[in-house]
Amino acid sequence: MKILKYLFLLLLVLLIGGVLYTTLQPNSYDIKRSKLIKAPIGVVFNNINDFKNWKSWGPWYDEDPSIKETYSEQTSGVGGAYSWTSKDGPGNMKTIAVEKNKSISQKLQFSDYEPSDTYWTFEETEKGTNVTWGMKADKIPFIFKFIGAISGGMDNMLGNMLEKGLNNINNVIPEYIKNNPPTPPKVTFTLGSIIAINQEAQQFIGYKQVSKIDHTAMTKLYTEFMPKAEIHAKTQKLAHTDYTPAAVFTKWDEEKGETEFYIGLIVRKDVALDKEMEKITLPVGKNIMITKYGPYGTGDQEAHMAIDKYLKDNSLSQNGAIWELYLNDPETVSSEAIETEIHYPVK
Repeated sequence: MKILKYLFLLLLVLLIGGVLYTTLQPNSYDIKRSKLIKAPIGVVFNNINDFKNWKSWGPWYDEDPSIKETYSEQTSGVGGAYSWTSKDGPGNMKTIAVEKNKSISQKLQFSDYEPSDTYWTFEETEKGTNVTWGMKADKIPFIFKFIGAISGGMDNMLGNMLEKGLNNINNVIPEYIKNNPPTPPKVTFTLGSIIAINQEAQQFIGYKQVSKIDHTAMTKLYTEFMPKAEIHAKTQKLAHTDYTPAAVFTKWDEEKGETEFYIGLIVRKDVALDKEMEKITLPVGKNIMITKYGPYGTGDQEAHMAIDKYLKDNSLSQNGAIWELYLNDPETVSSEAIETEIHYPVK
């Protein structure tokens, strides 16, 4: 009987000690782990943003195969949610804030306990996407503090789970990409009406280019020489109203796939030429013009075909170099609002 009494006292001491130890544990936590996932940021973000994908990498499924999910009508983005039941009781999670390709904030609740916060951050790098997954709470229920205490602390308990989940995401992303190939953004453009005008003579200054008719190659030339032309305008103390970025096409050979053109500025004041710059006078005369709204390189062919049809319908023919005016800064407007004027001198 004394042995039983001593055992009872020992268990009581252990229980009281355990309760005291648990009580002394912090009432809050903020645990997070990070991992570099070798995939585009949009792919990684889209996978994590939709709760329906979590079953393929959730670290808790290996430990509790009894989990059964119920999805709401919306499973991604703000308002996306799902719930579950398992041997450990019910739970639910809801997304409360999203910043595309940057962060996701969610509320996680087990049974009727106080909800905790789950958060994700995404950072694009040269090697892929750095993903951080974290969990935090300000008021930890006693039972969770006790489980955390006997598990070696909340960081040890939750940290291992977060690490496993991130590793699982890294493993399933290749298959996810295969089943969900990225959709290229839809690029749109619009064309204005074709207008016949009597064009006054204009002065153009620019750098001569010879290139294959290839969008990538020509874009590279524009990227190099258009800023160079604008820097020259500033050194000549030209105001923005004194010039317009432009290009003059003196040769366009579809058969050989070659083009000759100049990248520079229409100027409304006399200006000294930069090294390797040439001056071209765009002559007075009849001119056919169309305005294209949309990204550079998109809709250009349709614009030129529209003018070609107009020339044929009106028995007109091209009479000299074609030129384009770039009327606004693509960094200050939406891609659909980028404005390009295309001019054909005719006779």
